[in-house]
Amino acid sequence: MAKDDEFFDSDSDSAPDEAPATQRRDNKGKKGKKHTGKHAPTVASTKRPVSKIREIPGLQGKKQASLYRDIRFDAAYGKVNYERIRNDYKFLDEYRTKEIDEMDGMLKNKKLMNRMDEGEVENLKYEDQSLKSRMGHLKQEQFEKEALQNYKKETGKKWIKRSERRNVVRVAKFESMNGKQRRKTMERKRKRKLGKEMKSFAFSK
Repeated sequence: MAKDDEFFDSDSDSAPDEAPATQRRDNKGKKGKKHTGKHAPTVASTKRPVSKIREIPGLQGKKQASLYRDIRFDAAYGKVNYERIRNDYKFLDEYRTKEIDEMDGMLKNKKLMNRMDEGEVENLKYEDQSLKSRMGHLKQEQFEKEALQNYKKETGKKWIKRSERRNVVRVAKFESMNGKQRRKTMERKRKRKLGKEMKSFAFSK
């Protein structure tokens, strides 16, 4: 009889055989997840359409590539030689210069301007200014490149620091100016320096 009492007492004190619902769900989730190796094929959703173009590592993806792409600057053709491209298409500068002269002549023609509406005049002015800015940028790039090449030949240096490049270009610009341009440049620098001194003097009070 004592053994029966011990049996019932142990059953009443022990936890029930059925585990909680949360524990069963966790065990079920663990059993459902299968371990996949690193060489296993990737799992993709069937709802997403597969691209017909295969992406190659190292090349620009579809998102990075622009809509209008110039194949001369494509990474698949290697490093771009901008100097060679500039020399090959240098004849375009003559066409740009002629186009600027034509647009300047049209803007000076008052009779033609009176026949054009405001929108056409504004577009013509914008194109004229944009082309002039483009030509000025190309000339500036060519000037800086020639100045650095001459400096390398004179000094025998193969590599020039960025800060040193700025100084070389500034000296070359100043030397290429005539007397009137130099005086204007020096006057602008004097006024700029004076303005900075006046600002510092005002803040120090």
